[in-house]
Amino acid sequence: MTKYIISKTTTIEVSEKNEIRPEDLEIALIAALGFEPQEVEGITVWANKNERFWLLQQQELPQDATKRQEAIAAVNEKTGAQPIVPTMDKSFAQLLMRQMSMNITGEAFIDGSLAGKWRVETVSPYKPYDVKLHGILTGKLQPVSVSHTSLPLAVCVLFLQALGVGQHAYVYIPDGAEAEPQLIYITVENEKALKEIAPETSLFRMEGLDKYAVVGLDADMVKEAIEKAQLQRTILLAKAKTDVPQPEPELVAAAPAAEPQKAE
Repeated sequence: MTKYIISKTTTIEVSEKNEIRPEDLEIALIAALGFEPQEVEGITVWANKNERFWLLQQQELPQDATKRQEAIAAVNEKTGAQPIVPTMDKSFAQLLMRQMSMNITGEAFIDGSLAGKWRVETVSPYKPYDVKLHGILTGKLQPVSVSHTSLPLAVCVLFLQALGVGQHAYVYIPDGAEAEPQLIYITVENEKALKEIAPETSLFRMEGLDKYAVVGLDADMVKEAIEKAQLQRTILLAKAKTDVPQPEPELVAAAPAAEPQKAE
């Protein structure tokens, strides 16, 4: 599990398979919009200067419809907040779309099979499959896309991925004396393409920095990561030189010794 810092008060976890628990997904979404958690009689209320919400799916409520509504009304009164289910709320999805430009298209068929999914993509000047305009090294501008049968959920997941949740940290050191090393964050989907275009001697994984993908790092931490990568690169290049098989020395036949001259 990898922890990702969403705000000063909120951290969530992402699994090794890059999966996030539904409860953490909702917490990350509302925290990313600037809401802060407050405990009110055992219930977590998310508040900013103008609004107060509590996460409906994180409370144990009766199954019976009438009793359920009564329980919700009781929580509303006790907390002074309104219930919300971010991943199912269309108005919440529209709020996210106002925060981040997105394109939405329907996918009726995928690989010839009926799918009925929504594809949500970040609006980017780059093209993920273009060799020259892939945008993989641009950080926040890298192309990101998500497909799901639920449009609000697809929007929510895309929003978090584009912010940095689930992204991996690398130091990229281009070839060339004048090229500047850079710390980059990249989605799991783009990571595969990155490894195809960047040689092993230019790309260095920084697992310990993944958690800062959303909030960013200060200059000293970036400098330290780059220095560490440069050292690793030096060692890697030196090892590569010693591992190169050396040519065998050529065997040169010795010239035959001159026969002694006979005295006449």
